[in-house]
Amino acid sequence: MARTSMDQLGFDDFELFDRIAATRSLSEVARERGVASSNVSRALGRIEAACGLRLAHRSTHGLALTDEGELFLEHAQRMLAERRALQASLGPRRTAVTGLLRLALSRLLAEYIVVPSLPALRAAHPGLQVELHLGDRLARMADEGIDIAVRAGVAPAGHHVVRPLARYGRRLYAAPAYLAQHGAPRSVAELAAHALVGNTAVPGHNLWSFHGPDGPASLPVQGQLRADCSAAVVGLALAGAGIASLNDLVAEPLVRQGRLQPVLAHSVAPGEHSIQAVVLAERHRAPRIRAMLAHLQAVFAPG
Repeated sequence: MARTSMDQLGFDDFELFDRIAATRSLSEVARERGVASSNVSRALGRIEAACGLRLAHRSTHGLALTDEGELFLEHAQRMLAERRALQASLGPRRTAVTGLLRLALSRLLAEYIVVPSLPALRAAHPGLQVELHLGDRLARMADEGIDIAVRAGVAPAGHHVVRPLARYGRRLYAAPAYLAQHGAPRSVAELAAHALVGNTAVPGHNLWSFHGPDGPASLPVQGQLRADCSAAVVGLALAGAGIASLNDLVAEPLVRQGRLQPVLAHSVAPGEHSIQAVVLAERHRAPRIRAMLAHLQAVFAPG
């Protein structure tokens, strides 16, 4: 049989020896653990073999620790106490929402949806720090240290956890001032006489879809004004620069505020697109990640 060394002893061994020393009875420890006395005796023998010393004298009158056993017990109890102290210190940290969270998302979703909600998140979790990484491009999460990326479109493959946040369409909008000055187009053909706003960051946003008399139709739009940021496209529309194709999650609240108006509402084919929160699989159980995911799901929830 292979010889046991002390580096193979663990906390279970220390706890067993502590109970043997406290009860001075192998049979009592066996009853506590629901095992045969012979199992406890073999475990004690294995501990002694690991130490290379006799730690207890056994007799018909009971069990007594040797000097070496008393020394072993002292150190075992110290290590058990240190473990309990460590567990008490780390236990709250397993559930506390603290630390730095890096969130990547577009400027559009940040400005109009997420940023206004962050004071409430901080009030609920004062120990949480949030660092925003803004841009329309897709972040390389592992390389850039991103904890959560909010993405529109197809979720990435690989080692990710994906949480759906919202579904949205794209429709045409313009500022009331623009429509008052230039009039509202009554047909898709009349768009040619209007100032249109293009999006160079996401070329797909420049193919506007409509319900036509002969079925679906698409209009490629270059735009007299263009921006490489979706938030800037919204800003141009709000400024009265022209008609733009916008995410209705952002645009509809602005319509309710009277800052935008729908254009060709009955002709536009809005489509259906998705927004997801993406987390690296190894991080999704962290309390700060779970708290932010719950917050994002509430912020993007309909109504």
